[in-house]
Amino acid sequence: MALVSPSILAADFANLSAEIDKIKDADFIHVDVMDGVFVPNITFGTPIMEALNKLDTPPLDVHLMIDNPSQYIEKFANLGASILAVHIEAERHLHRLVDRIKSLDVEAFVAVNPHTPVSALEEIIQFVDGVLIMTVNPGFTGQSFIPETAQKIAKLDHLRKEKGLNFRIAVDGGINLKNAQTVVDYGADILIMGAAIFRSENPAEVIQKVKELKK
Repeated sequence: MALVSPSILAADFANLSAEIDKIKDADFIHVDVMDGVFVPNITFGTPIMEALNKLDTPPLDVHLMIDNPSQYIEKFANLGASILAVHIEAERHLHRLVDRIKSLDVEAFVAVNPHTPVSALEEIIQFVDGVLIMTVNPGFTGQSFIPETAQKIAKLDHLRKEKGLNFRIAVDGGINLKNAQTVVDYGADILIMGAAIFRSENPAEVIQKVKELKK
């Protein structure tokens, strides 16, 4: 079955505790960290992690959309990240960084932007716990899914099966109940959803419907 990671970026931060209560049955909470350099937007960093640590939350799935992610790995791991996703486009020494993340007892995911081909992952793929495929250009919540990225999910799933690997495939960007089954059919394991969950009338119902999707 599909796993669900609601993106906290789409939540109402004036009522964070109440927002978390709405998604308590999710598998993860997705935390987007943006620096205004790697992507054209600035979001939260360690303060939101500290706030989430005070609440009863699902495991934290942290997506570092930042330059020089290696400078911040230990900090986010110490703040409770269960998953750390770093961009292949932002890190020169990716093997070393993946090893560091895993040495901290955190799952190491590599994220790829829509324009980055799956072939760019071939030398790192056997070392990671997961791959995060961006299905929109990162930086802002509420964007529309880029249909062409679905083929990247399929290619990555084929590569996984061909090499006999068991890393997980996460997808992020414009995922909703209309296209969730499609990305699962293509091979996605973790669906990251922001507006589709937090701006729905019944977030818990949306989460349950996605978790019932099967390949």
